[in-house]
Amino acid sequence: MSKKTVSPVKNSVLNTEWADKQTAFAEELENARPSDISHRSDLTKKNLMRTALSKAIRYTAMLLCFLVFLGASGYIATYAIQYMEKQQQNDYFENLGEGKINTKYAQISAKNNGNTATMTLGQTMEDVDIGPINIDHSGTYNEYFEKKRAQFVGLQRMYPDVWGWIDVPGTKVNYIVVQGKTNTDYLYTEYNGKYTRYGSIFLDFRNNRNVLSNRNLIIYGHNMNTARIMFAPLLDFATDEAAFRNQVINIITPDGLYTYELFSIYDTYASYNYIQTSFESDEEFIAFCKKCQNKSIFKKNVNFTKDSKLLTLSTCTVRGDGMRWALHAVLVGVSN
Repeated sequence: MSKKTVSPVKNSVLNTEWADKQTAFAEELENARPSDISHRSDLTKKNLMRTALSKAIRYTAMLLCFLVFLGASGYIATYAIQYMEKQQQNDYFENLGEGKINTKYAQISAKNNGNTATMTLGQTMEDVDIGPINIDHSGTYNEYFEKKRAQFVGLQRMYPDVWGWIDVPGTKVNYIVVQGKTNTDYLYTEYNGKYTRYGSIFLDFRNNRNVLSNRNLIIYGHNMNTARIMFAPLLDFATDEAAFRNQVINIITPDGLYTYELFSIYDTYASYNYIQTSFESDEEFIAFCKKCQNKSIFKKNVNFTKDSKLLTLSTCTVRGDGMRWALHAVLVGVSN
């Protein structure tokens, strides 16, 4: 293959152009003032700084987006796991009630370990007469009551802290209720002692385990609003007046089925004593009932007497501002 050659004429032209450029550059450099060179140097530095800053901002933004993505993914995954665990727990209770799971009573003594709630809890509470409440002593078989009771009575033998069941018809609030020796025992613990971020639904440790021996029965639960579990669905009554006016709450224990009618819902400071359990007189108790009634977002007329029995449900607002949601209901029926 023959090599490509460049004609002498073309080479001469290229050499002449290169020489002219070198001469022009030399003349420009010779005539340049120090300030011209300094100005160009500053421009170069500024351009480099702008480029470096732009890259730093871009990489920082990308890093922040990545961290936010990781945090959000972890947050969603945590609540998804909690929701699945809660569903598994509900399925367990349902199977237990249908007789598909047999509890092993031989394990009772090993699981007790002496750290259990007892009937002596709340005995400092005064015993109060029931009063004019619809009480069914007919002995008629109540399938709803018997099925719910079957779901936890076996567990109660294994875990004596298990107290009862709460069911709020029309919502997903349908949980087992425990009672510890303090109000922190089950704040982040399941009935079986396992840690859980959503805790348990639990009865105030000051309350008597006999429902009718309490003037104000208090039950606590976390507001797991993201997963819509625990007491989170109760807050719908703060925005749905129709649901509020027609809502009942069922409490089931081995002693009976207790039906309460909701009459008040409001948010308040945690320091406000809406969880009062002991009253110096009948007048003080009635005044407390009326105060709870007047604080409600929606108003409902209820005539309170010294024989009235209250149920108070308490949960947080998730705003982290020391506020609480309080719901009050009055006992309207008992079946056992």
